[in-house]
Amino acid sequence: MARPRLVSDDAILDATRQVLAELGPTKLTLAAVGARVGLAPPTLMQRFGNKRGLLLASAARSPLMVLRAVEEAEARNTSPLATLRDFALSAVAHIKHRQELGNGLGFVQLDVADAEFRQHALAHSAAIVDSCARLYRAAQEAGELRPHADVPALARHTLVCFNGALQVWAVNGWGSLTEFLTEQLDLVIAPYLAQE
Repeated sequence: MARPRLVSDDAILDATRQVLAELGPTKLTLAAVGARVGLAPPTLMQRFGNKRGLLLASAARSPLMVLRAVEEAEARNTSPLATLRDFALSAVAHIKHRQELGNGLGFVQLDVADAEFRQHALAHSAAIVDSCARLYRAAQEAGELRPHADVPALARHTLVCFNGALQVWAVNGWGSLTEFLTEQLDLVIAPYLAQE
């Protein structure tokens, strides 16, 4: 009979995300992740194979994390637009330093150069775009957005705004990330707001 796992895969993948923010994918090691959760590198190798397998597991989990974050934001809000803002801001609330974003951008290199990582990156983007589109349609039904707004285009534009704001803030550090992202999202959404 197999021994029960004392540390869940989710806990390991949470630790992986933390170490990625601190070190980036190049400097991340199984030892660094293992030290965070109290497991030896051979144990991580048994579960994930190697560093690449661990990083792929982390990437594969990211679309599910998007959907979970949207559900949590919906539970905290009644307005679809407030839900969208809450989701976007809660996704970056843990980021305190520009270096964390810089380290995360190292993952983009994997997303571009490696087909397996790109597949997960596309699923992550699709989860964001689909969630935004659903919230924008709900905002139209609630009278928050103009009825003829191009929801698919607005949802894609929101993804561009979100990713662009993160990269711009990582370089420039204008104010807090949440303030900067809020400002950018409001500028994107403003032309589509229903007239009061």
